Amino acid sequence: MNKIIKHGLTALLVTGMGVLFTAFSAQSTYQQAYASTASSFISKYKNDVTKASSKYNLYGSVMMAQAGLESGWGQSQLTIEANNFFGIKGAYNGASVSMPTTEYNSNGQMINTTANFKKYPTAYASFADNGSTLRNGTSWNPKYYSGSWKENAATYQDAANALTGKYATAPGYGQSLITVIQTYNLDQLFGETGDGSSASSSTSASSSSAASSSTASSSSASSTTASSATTSTPTAPKLAKVKYYKASGKDLVPLSSKYKKYYVYNHVKGSTTSEKRYTWSQLGVNSRVQVYLDMRGVKTNSSTNWYRLRFYSNAKAKKFWVSAPALSFATTYSGTATGALTPSKTSSGYIYNHIVGSSYLSKPVKKVKTIAAANKGYNVNKTALQKTTKGLVLWYRIADGKTKGWIKASDVVSYPGSVAVVNHKETKSISKNANSTYLYDHANSTGNLQKHYKLNQVDLQVGTKVTVDKIGYKVSDHSLWYRISTPNSSTKYWVSSAFLS
Repeated sequence: MNKIIKHGLTALLVTGMGVLFTAFSAQSTYQQAYASTASSFISKYKNDVTKASSKYNLYGSVMMAQAGLESGWGQSQLTIEANNFFGIKGAYNGASVSMPTTEYNSNGQMINTTANFKKYPTAYASFADNGSTLRNGTSWNPKYYSGSWKENAATYQDAANALTGKYATAPGYGQSLITVIQTYNLDQLFGETGDGSSASSSTSASSSSAASSSTASSSSASSTTASSATTSTPTAPKLAKVKYYKASGKDLVPLSSKYKKYYVYNHVKGSTTSEKRYTWSQLGVNSRVQVYLDMRGVKTNSSTNWYRLRFYSNAKAKKFWVSAPALSFATTYSGTATGALTPSKTSSGYIYNHIVGSSYLSKPVKKVKTIAAANKGYNVNKTALQKTTKGLVLWYRIADGKTKGWIKASDVVSYPGSVAVVNHKETKSISKNANSTYLYDHANSTGNLQKHYKLNQVDLQVGTKVTVDKIGYKVSDHSLWYRISTPNSSTKYWVSSAFLS
């Protein structure tokens, strides 16, 4: 569930702070829910939590710890104004309150904005709504939070840890709840037992004060637990900085063969406190489907790319983020090129800032028709050969004045050369068919591969391993040629694909 940024976390586990609040109108129909200290918070809402947790068969200690952690012990503005202890967005029976929050815009950038959060008539309504959420799960998985149910969790520790990566993705979320529970002996307060549920005598005194002890013992316990809290409160994780690159959303890429090993996220992992993660099965994905990508994110000081995807072409479809290894981009080989090309006047295609389907993602720059209307040739500086499920696709990069971008060879009527050469490193073996083919010394400017030697004229034989360093793509017949170097020699030859196994 989406959460507002919590401003009250500094009050976590601190029991000795007194806070004054402005009184609200007595005519309001909403009971204003707030507490000045953790101990008074626990005492104030014990009955509500007991009732709500019992109704949905959940651990009361976990629910109380969540409420304290999420609301800053009742001191968050959202809790004060709307009895909303869990930062849940939306409306409750039509009632909501507008609050500042942090979200991502269409460019993937974190921005400050406002959103509507549920406004509850009573504190109990908020606890019960949270209980209902944990019991009934999400729209795509009713058992999403089933690990926190009493019938599935043997102890409150199990229930708390089951919420990590589900209710919140911070690695220490479950342990934070356990720390709160043990600090205030919430398991004893709600009649729960389990390994690790007993706290020290000093924290037992704190729990006693929270429940029913005298003012004197409460004061003593408060100082004890405040000292304990100072050392046990987990520090907030440092969020990753991400640079975003927006694309057209037309890049259609299949999932990789190992996609199931990677989680899906609502944002780039580690970049926000409202992070959620999902398994592919939770999203109904059980095969290597193709997905639309519309944005790339790169973490500062990291080489891993993250991609925003959707499962449908509609730009309004729900979007998720995955890391690069979950995707299978088309293999692309590139090389330098010279010469000029002439674009087709009848093409319906585009020039792109990057090759479509590559890991950089693409955006259209201009229509091919637009530059073709100039009736001129355009200089190129690069060429690329892309392996797709439909075969090889040849691209050229135009670099002519202000006109720059990648164009498909199928949108071109005259080419910079009859052989497009790209870089590629690979080891291959000479096939038995090599005896009936030739080796050539180079591909000249006209693209005619020049005859040079037969196999028995060079120091090579069938089965010899050779190193490939370039691929040539012959535009006229779409045949592939390889430049090879022989063992123990700097001599290089061009051979057809039939020459190699």
